[in-house]
Amino acid sequence: MKTKLLSIIALGLSVSLLMTGCGKTLTYGILERDSALTGGNLSFVYDENTHTATFGSEGEVVAYYPAEPELGRSAGNRIGVKIYAPSEVTDYSKAKLYFEGSEYVGGSFMTMVYDQVQNYFVLTPIVSEDHRELKVYVTWLQDFEQQTYTIKIADGTKFASA
Repeated sequence: MKTKLLSIIALGLSVSLLMTGCGKTLTYGILERDSALTGGNLSFVYDENTHTATFGSEGEVVAYYPAEPELGRSAGNRIGVKIYAPSEVTDYSKAKLYFEGSEYVGGSFMTMVYDQVQNYFVLTPIVSEDHRELKVYVTWLQDFEQQTYTIKIADGTKFASA
């Protein structure tokens, strides 16, 4: 009887762990426009189900920015997005970001304000007619699933010239 009860408890625990992914998944963070509204006066829609942020709409124009060598930025049309960490994450020391062919580790990409690590980071990538969709890959905690966020420029959105 005792063995049967232990077997039932173990089975229930196994099913519970299987359904929760053994604790290896996190809720997704939220995307919003950056505080500087990089890109100009653009519409912005964030779909929490697909984790997709869409900038612009028919006839809107993505602003052009000159090069800023001191910040390591080349000239081009840019948009700005702020990506918040999931609420369960408070230690960013193991966080990894993979974006546009570069990997950033150890939470080095998280925003600092008055020497305090914030719960978000900001990206201001160059976009163009030929580069309208970007993927951002983040692993917030070691041994947890990588999360994928999509940034898109809506059809009909134009790009300011230099």
